[in-house]
Amino acid sequence: MSEEKTFVFSGKEERLDRFLTRSLVLLSRTRVQRLIDEGAVTVNTVNAPARRMLMEGDRVRVQVPTFSSLPPAATDTVPILYEDDDIIVVDKPAGLVVHPAGPHRTDTLIQRLWPKLAAGWAPTGQRPATDRPGVVHRLDKGTSGVMVIAKNPAAAENLSRQFAERTVKKSYLALVQGIVPGPGRVKSMVGRSRSSPSKMSTETGRWSETEYTVLKTFPDHAPPATLLEVRPLTGRTHQIRVQMAALGHPLIGDTLYGGPPGNRPLLHAKQLEFQHPKNKKHMGFESPTPPDFSFA
Repeated sequence: MSEEKTFVFSGKEERLDRFLTRSLVLLSRTRVQRLIDEGAVTVNTVNAPARRMLMEGDRVRVQVPTFSSLPPAATDTVPILYEDDDIIVVDKPAGLVVHPAGPHRTDTLIQRLWPKLAAGWAPTGQRPATDRPGVVHRLDKGTSGVMVIAKNPAAAENLSRQFAERTVKKSYLALVQGIVPGPGRVKSMVGRSRSSPSKMSTETGRWSETEYTVLKTFPDHAPPATLLEVRPLTGRTHQIRVQMAALGHPLIGDTLYGGPPGNRPLLHAKQLEFQHPKNKKHMGFESPTPPDFSFA
């Protein structure tokens, strides 16, 4: 389901994506740009690109997905590393989708946590005007590890700003095909593939950067593999997966990007550091290495 929001622009010229990011305070700029790309935004009844400059009197309409279909609580299946009145830090299992999107409409991480989020996001009992209440960053369905969830809009706004300003520190474990001569840094564009919309590519998109160091090599494994510590300096969709594939070392199990078959892409969010959105205290969390990295 979605809710239509209409704005009439006034003032000096401004880019469409910047105006909507400022107007839709619960949505990140990345989410706004995705709505534009999906055709959910019109300017004077016509779809427009993110870079469209708005003029006085332009009428902007946005179809904002709303959160719905709340299942019974199942929080026992989501390991919680920390919780207070403003945030929940979880150890997300592999195979769990973060929020309702596309064909994944039920049994997502946010729906399992909803009993803990409802007081901050729907205090009147109505659905929140966002399809991802509390989500300030995302892990792919197949990726496991540490995530922070905001329990109210104020916490979400603060944490989203920290991610946008790149003050949040993230560290992943990645098990990749081949022997990687490290350490190294990958710099490239990352954006939606023009030839395959379900994939990302390094041919177009936004500037992205990832650092990696070699933890261990497995020359006798079939296929040979390398365990990496990976630190994304930007936060694009599939960034680590697509950049490692472009380097010639796709993740084990990541068949979407040319990796050898497996139960899932072997990527794990090992560590996460950020500033608490209210008391400004430095927070750091770590998730143990999951069993499917066992040969490592």
